[in-house]
Amino acid sequence: MIQYSIKDLEKLTGIKAHTIRIWEKRYEIVNPHRTSTNIRFYTDMDLKKLMNVASLVKNGVKISSLSNLTFEDLNDKLIELYRKPNESNTQIDQLIVAMTDLDDKKFHSILSNATLDRGFEKTIIEVIFPFMERLGLLWQMGNINTAHERFVMNILRQKLLVAIDSLYFQPNNNSKLFVMYLPKDEYHEIELLFFRYIIRKSGHKIIYLGQSIPFLDLKEIISIKNPDYLFSCINIPQSEAELKLYLTKLSNLFPNQEFFLAGKQINNYQDVLPGKMHKITSLAEFKAIIDKI
Repeated sequence: MIQYSIKDLEKLTGIKAHTIRIWEKRYEIVNPHRTSTNIRFYTDMDLKKLMNVASLVKNGVKISSLSNLTFEDLNDKLIELYRKPNESNTQIDQLIVAMTDLDDKKFHSILSNATLDRGFEKTIIEVIFPFMERLGLLWQMGNINTAHERFVMNILRQKLLVAIDSLYFQPNNNSKLFVMYLPKDEYHEIELLFFRYIIRKSGHKIIYLGQSIPFLDLKEIISIKNPDYLFSCINIPQSEAELKLYLTKLSNLFPNQEFFLAGKQINNYQDVLPGKMHKITSLAEFKAIIDKI
């Protein structure tokens, strides 16, 4: 059994340790266990329950109404949030079934049909992004494992690379140069590829560095190419203090570049972003921005 400290929970959920303690004492959302030496710790089930509660609170549910709910009750409430009937949700449900069955053919077929109906860009915004959010919820509920996630990510990565390569690209005098990368130890590339597609379709130039790029390597590329913008996604769990240190270092090293930053850790970041940094919370939001560049 994995044991988590309250600081671990803070990193993994984005919820302040102080808030977790209040939820413990006032609402008994989680109850810490103790080792034989009386050290407090939390389990996987505590982590998932806390993430479920955080998702519900984020969607406007009062924390006081969740205090007496079981893990199964919380799951049911989460499902209700994502059960509004429409065509997108039907296709998302079908993708989840195909993923659960590890049915490669069915998964490809559903994505292809969605793309024919909507076009690739709308399929990303209306189907794939909501599907990935549901994927996270299913993990919180304990319904999927790492194999399911990798099965999905490999298919989506393949689809995105084909779509990016198929775009007609003719840079002009107004084209800006973007450097796109993931920080060191970040390996979840799908989200960055989504944004790469949008930037490429808008006619801008890209140097795509991909996964786990150390500071020194990034600094060398910036000094050589002097791009207009940097784009990165930050999802790896870390404390707000650690993230603030990283962002400040970026801003100080590259004062001439503007940054676009996305990812779960950026969405949860409460402080003001330093320098020329812009928080991107959705693909649609970024599309509106880049259309004006």
